[in-house]
Amino acid sequence: MREKVVAVDLGGTNLRLGVVDSAGRITRRRRLAMRAFTAREDLYSWLAEAIGDFIEDGHGRQGGRRARRVSCDRQGPAAVGIGFAGPSDAERGLIYYAPNVGCMTDLRVASRVGKLLGLPTFLENDANCAALGEHWRGAGRGARSLFLFTVGTGIGGSFLIDGQVWHGEHGIAGEIGHTVVATGGPRCNCGKEGCLEALVSATAILKAYRRAAGRAVRMPAELTAKMVFDRARRGDAAARSVVDRSARALGVGIANVFHLLNPELVLIGGGVSRAGSMLLGPAVEEARRAIFPPLQGKLRVKRASLGDDAGLLGAARVAFRHLSGI
Repeated sequence: MREKVVAVDLGGTNLRLGVVDSAGRITRRRRLAMRAFTAREDLYSWLAEAIGDFIEDGHGRQGGRRARRVSCDRQGPAAVGIGFAGPSDAERGLIYYAPNVGCMTDLRVASRVGKLLGLPTFLENDANCAALGEHWRGAGRGARSLFLFTVGTGIGGSFLIDGQVWHGEHGIAGEIGHTVVATGGPRCNCGKEGCLEALVSATAILKAYRRAAGRAVRMPAELTAKMVFDRARRGDAAARSVVDRSARALGVGIANVFHLLNPELVLIGGGVSRAGSMLLGPAVEEARRAIFPPLQGKLRVKRASLGDDAGLLGAARVAFRHLSGI
């Protein structure tokens, strides 16, 4: 019987959990709505309870109303791997800052949750988990080096060399969303102006469209980035201008990564990447224009292929590697 672990992908909106075997198959999964927290211990307790309930429900206990109960064999998980948004020190299981979870700092997630569960528990930044998942089972398989952009509510990034995360000196390597691509550009949530995240993320696209359209365009109560892209396809001039600007900014970010790190492959993932060629086509064209001419043909850019499963598979990969001592 294959060894298995519980993988956790903790985002600003949802908590995703999965049972993953050593072949990279997700055999059971659950999604819960995230809650707001103001105290560290409340977060640790809630997270441990959610994981513990998920494990027990797989062994026959009836889950709650929000839980999706699926069959699971009787062998318990060997460990837990957690992907968590925010700058982190994976080696120490520490989140420096959690912007999506009450803006709390210095969260000792791995040690505290692991103690409550009684299971070895390991932590990694969520973008790094997504990159590991894509390298293991997705579009990055076989790449000697790759850089992943995760373009969603915010923008994350991760750099892998021979399948290993390059963490940098303080654990925050890959934070491409907070590199400045437009001096004097829109203000980012981090306080700087012109960050890639302030131009290309779903949040940035919505802000820019509302500003560009003004009162001339009727806005739905729940406007989404997908709606902006759909409007651009139908000829909405304001939406088109926002998408064009975002694509150019993403292209600059891709070119910067190519010049600085020179990866074999660049992957674009996250919810905004579902816009497909409307965003990625112009972005790659802009990137090629910004790259040294003799090397323009060397740039390889692909869409990530695993969607939301990338984070779960990457968190599982982290746990399996710790268990095997890699």
